[in-house]
Amino acid sequence: MQKVIQTVSTKEYRRKTIEDKEGGVNYNYISNGEGRLVACVTTSDMRMRTVFAFLEAVEPLVRGGAAQGTELRNGRKLLQQKMEFYNNPQNDKITALNDDINQVVDVMMDNMDKVLARGDQLDTIVDKSETLLVHANDFRDHSTQLKRNLCMKNLKLTLIIIAAVIVVIVIILLIACKPNFSRCGNSKD
Repeated sequence: MQKVIQTVSTKEYRRKTIEDKEGGVNYNYISNGEGRLVACVTTSDMRMRTVFAFLEAVEPLVRGGAAQGTELRNGRKLLQQKMEFYNNPQNDKITALNDDINQVVDVMMDNMDKVLARGDQLDTIVDKSETLLVHANDFRDHSTQLKRNLCMKNLKLTLIIIAAVIVVIVIILLIACKPNFSRCGNSKD
């Protein structure tokens, strides 16, 4: 940290982060342009917004110049409170908003998946109903053809029975009236 601080110009306002890729940490500082410097070391996964909000919050402590005794203890206590506050993810309103947005997005994605699944189910139902309609039409056509065939068989059977009855009647008449109908034509004999 000392090497980083030595390279910083305190004569101009600057907010900067220097990454230490080997150590996995970031050196963050704010130079106010009046010779004061506020710096901290964070892990590389810390949000820059949160880091600089912390540095701006502790900058008045540096400006106040808590130097000795009670003021130093109060300064350390305030610094500790600020660190705890900014290290707590629940205090980051943007992160909380992002979490809320992510939850809403998750719910919307679930709803869209359900809608798509319902759409797939509706497509399946439409396909099945179309298939059922085709089968119903085929069944109607086959049943009509079967009805015609049965009517024809019934008609043939009826005609055969009528023909058989007529033949039987003719045979009976031929037997009773002789083949030339001489017995049946004249009842005086």
